Formats: sequence, C-alpha cells, structure tokens
Amino acid sequence: MGGDGGTISSNRTYLRGAGKACHTADHPSNALKRAKLEEAERARLTMTTCAISGAVLDISPVHKSGGSVGGIGIVACPHGRLYKRENALEALLRRSQGAGDDDKTAPLGTYIRGMKDLYPVRFHVVPTSNGEGGYIAACPITGSEIGNGNIASYLIVRAKSKDKRKNGDTDEVDENPNVLSERAVKEMGLDGLQAEYGPFEEKDMIRLAPPRAGGVFDEIRSKWEARVEMEALAKQKKKDKKRKRSADGDNAKISSKVESPGVPIAIDERLRGKGSVPDSKRTAVDEARSTVQSAVSQSSVLSNLFGKGKKPQTEKEKAETLFTRNC
Repeated sequence: MGGDGGTISSNRTYLRGAGKACHTADHPSNALKRAKLEEAERARLTMTTCAISGAVLDISPVHKSGGSVGGIGIVACPHGRLYKRENALEALLRRSQGAGDDDKTAPLGTYIRGMKDLYPVRFHVVPTSNGEGGYIAACPITGSEIGNGNIASYLIVRAKSKDKRKNGDTDEVDENPNVLSERAVKEMGLDGLQAEYGPFEEKDMIRLAPPRAGGVFDEIRSKWEARVEMEALAKQKKKDKKRKRSADGDNAKISSKVESPGVPIAIDERLRGKGSVPDSKRTAVDEARSTVQSAVSQSSVLSNLFGKGKKPQTEKEKAETLFTRNC
C-alpha cells in the first residue's frame, strides 16, 4: 500500500468506514454504555471486596431473633468504601509507624484519621436463590438486593450518647442491620426510621459505593472535608475555653489569698508571733535577765566585768582603785 514496507491493512483504522455502524463497539453512541458498564463493575467490586487487600468480604450471617445479620467484621469509610476491620487496623498501625507510602496503607486514604472515621457495617443477608448456599445483602425494608452496587444504599451511623460511651453498653439497635436502600429511606423518611435505626441525622448517612460520574463522589468528599474542618475548629474552641477557665480559676485562688479589709491587724499579729518564743519561756528569760542585772548593779566587781553602761567614777574612787587596777 504505497511502498511503506509492507503494512498490513487488517487493522480497523485502515479500513474505510470502519466503526461507522451503530452496532459496532467503536461507535460514539456505545461509549456511554461502556462507561455505565465500567461504573457498574466498579460499584460491584466496591461492595464485595476489601479496598485494601482486594479480598472478598465475608457477609456470612450471624443469626439473631427476627432476622439474619451479616458482615460483622466489615467497616466503611466516609467515602463509601468497605474494608475488613483487621486490614484497616493493620494499615492504620503501619501508617502511624511511618510506613505511609506502603501499598497496604495507600488505599486507606489520608482523610481517614483513625478508627473513629471507620464505621461498622451490618448487612441484612438472605440466602441466594440458586441453592448454592451463598448469601446476598438486601435491604431489610424493601427486600431489594444492594450487595451488587446497582441500587443506591446508605449506611446509617447511629449517634451514641455520652453515657453509653463511658459505660461501653450496647442495645438491640446496635445489633440490627444498618444498611438501607435509597428507596427505603425516601419512603419511610428520617423520622420514620428513628425508632428502629436512630438516633441519627441526615449528615450521619454514608452513601456506599458512590458513583464517580455526575459529581456525586466530589460532593461527598467536599462535605466530609468541611465536616472535618468544623470539628477541628470546635475542638480548638473547646481547648481555648478550658484554658481560659483554668486561668480564671488560678486568678480566683490568688485573689482569695489577698487580705480582706477587716483582718489585716489579726494577720499581722499572727505573722509577728509566728516563730517567736512562747510566753512561758519569755517570762522565765526575763526573770533571769532581771536577776543578773540587779546583781551586777549591786556589786562593783561584777559591774566592772559585765556592765557596759557603768557609772562614771569620781577622783576619789579612781585613787582608791588605782593599785587594784594595776595588779
């Protein structure tokens, strides 16, 4: 074909009119179909495999009274991806030790701060219809299958009270399924779901396996970033308030030590008396001192030896004691 070295023209790009028919895979009208198929496959993998290890999630049921609950060891992140609890915990530990670039920690995402950002998942599971002994995740209200990702589903994150956080208690609601389909949420309404799945708010609902197209995933990511920022500001405000309260308490203690107007005299008297000699000892010392002083004053010899402030002698007394002083 033109002396180009033997080009083989079997490739479709060299054929005139190739890909023009609407039934061919190269036609532009089929691009949307391929995108939908790829998105459906991505949603299926998100709902059935661990985002870290890629292993299939175990949704084997734990039989309870009134139904079956499966997926006890599964957790979900705010972006709607599912993880095995053990793999997520291991990835967090590795990341805390500085292995942030590891293949096992990279899928976890930096938006996950810790286990507090991973929420337990409990599916309502029913046996498969093919009789192979498997189970599928279904909505406990509508009964529609939600495990394949084709139907939008939400994880209900229940708000815990402060008393339960301190005591670590759980109730029956904490053991019920907490994944519902979007249709069930719309039909029942948030108020109708509070009794069995609450308390929770709309912002506490996590869309599982959100689609990338249509801006759904981008909206979820932006809302989570805003929520984290608000929590950080609230935490900083709480710290500032606690620091201010502590400073006010110290100032109150200092001010309580300041002398009040009606007590300065008594305080001064106590301070003066602190560390001084008791009254009984002071009396004995004074008596001994007065006895010595009287003896010194009565004896001229003792007065010469111990007395500093002795009386001045006359000329006659000096002449009489002249030889006594020189001895």
